[in-house]
Amino acid sequence: MHIFMTIAITTCVLMTSVAQAADPGTRQIQRPPMQQQRGSVQQLQITPEYLNQQITALKQQVAHLQGQVNALRSVVHISQNGTTIQAENLSLNAVQALTMTAGKDTNLTVGEDLSLTSGKDVLVKSGKNTNIEGAATLHLKAPQVKLNNGSKSVAHVTSTVAGGKVVSGSTTVFVP
Repeated sequence: MHIFMTIAITTCVLMTSVAQAADPGTRQIQRPPMQQQRGSVQQLQITPEYLNQQITALKQQVAHLQGQVNALRSVVHISQNGTTIQAENLSLNAVQALTMTAGKDTNLTVGEDLSLTSGKDVLVKSGKNTNIEGAATLHLKAPQVKLNNGSKSVAHVTSTVAGGKVVSGSTTVFVP
């Protein structure tokens, strides 16, 4: 709305100036010539054609901006209860860090596959219970698996056990 007011005021002022310049009865104010400094400065010639070109360019910019706002409105829905971004594909890209914070609950629901990938460490931390649940098989794959920073080998079906201790157990899975 502000840009429309600016365009309207500018148009009125410019049209009044053009009308006064076209009327021979209007008293012209002679301005003293500007002091010339290094080089000459050309005076700007404002013609009706120039003004129409500028107004046309501004109208095109406003139409483009209105298109962008309408595109955003079709994807972003804002209400008193919250904001929803709904798009066929959505990317969040952060050059340094991405932080998402919720004061209470956070839910991530995926219709098919979910993949979390990190170039370095991954930390999943809970202030209370942590549940990992699979409807079929749960696979843990790593060169070494430690439960509670354990150092004792875990027995498996073919392990040798003597005196209640695992003599030959897993070389990759350890418990306390």
